[in-house]
Amino acid sequence: MKVPFILLNFIFFWINAESQVVNENKVFKGHEYTVLCLDIDKTGKYLVSGSYDTNVILWDNNKGKQLGIFKGNNSGVWSIKISPDNKFVVSGSWNNNRNAIGSSQNCLNILDLKTLRVIKSLSIYPDRYKTLSIIPELDGSSANGIKNILFNYDGSKIAALSRSRDLFIWDIKDNFSKTVYNLSDTKHKLLGLSPDWNYIACSERKRRMVDTSFYLMKLGTNEVIASFDNPKRTVIGVYFSSNSKYIASISGDRIKRNEIDIWDIQTQKLLFTLKGHSNVVRSIAFSNNEKYLASAAEDNLINLWNIQTGKLITCFTENNAKELTSVIFTPDQKYLISGSQDKTIKYWHVEEWIDE
Repeated sequence: MKVPFILLNFIFFWINAESQVVNENKVFKGHEYTVLCLDIDKTGKYLVSGSYDTNVILWDNNKGKQLGIFKGNNSGVWSIKISPDNKFVVSGSWNNNRNAIGSSQNCLNILDLKTLRVIKSLSIYPDRYKTLSIIPELDGSSANGIKNILFNYDGSKIAALSRSRDLFIWDIKDNFSKTVYNLSDTKHKLLGLSPDWNYIACSERKRRMVDTSFYLMKLGTNEVIASFDNPKRTVIGVYFSSNSKYIASISGDRIKRNEIDIWDIQTQKLLFTLKGHSNVVRSIAFSNNEKYLASAAEDNLINLWNIQTGKLITCFTENNAKELTSVIFTPDQKYLISGSQDKTIKYWHVEEWIDE
């Protein structure tokens, strides 16, 4: 007997709904607008958050208590990172206002982690490319500042990837001397930097918004050492696992961008395509043991995946239908932490779902 199509859809929806976990374990409140970025130190003691309200907040991760707030930015904080030695927290923003459209000066603020006192403000070149952003809070007049911030392993250098696809590196021990890789002036479109800083992920710069492949180049050279291609897919973003064993690339059509491809860097093979979101994926996080991946999207879901099998383990959903903007694992991998348009930071218990 054939099952009616409408009934099949109902069964699928019911099964999917039953697999969703809706109870968060902890909720931190303190921001006035969307929480855009999060980071936690290796000990799990400190959490930092950046928001569209222009503020950086330092939290006691265990108690949920605010330890400090930095209000020195003039625009939203889109990237934030704690140094490996727990000395600094670096925030990246546009630091422009409506009277200074196109200016991206003083985009990085280096703060003392304990006091949030400004140690150094660093600048990048004014944005040279006016591009359409996928971030809902931005309009067409907004400048394209810092996309991502990374420290090297010993914390002696800071890298910043700009939305105009340039790479900036500052040497802290050499009085913050700056090296600039102007990839926006080349045929290469910068997508990411590996955690060991050996490789950059790029796609070919094209007039059309369809990049079905990307490749790795050695940092500072034009030597391509690996290529990845999945026909009929548009690559939007690239994320490296902590030990650079895997790459996760966000892909899909121009509207949804809701699928995640998992690649083996050594073999350059596509391992799995993760399909579980119905809208744009905004954030991806790998677990420290490189067995699991979490993805947060505009469909109000956090999906937890087993990247060794390509299976969806479970999904977590907010109860207020607000879009999710960021997700990270705690160092002990017991929790996921998410940021949202509802201005809150939420903790989701995942220990029962994963193995060490």
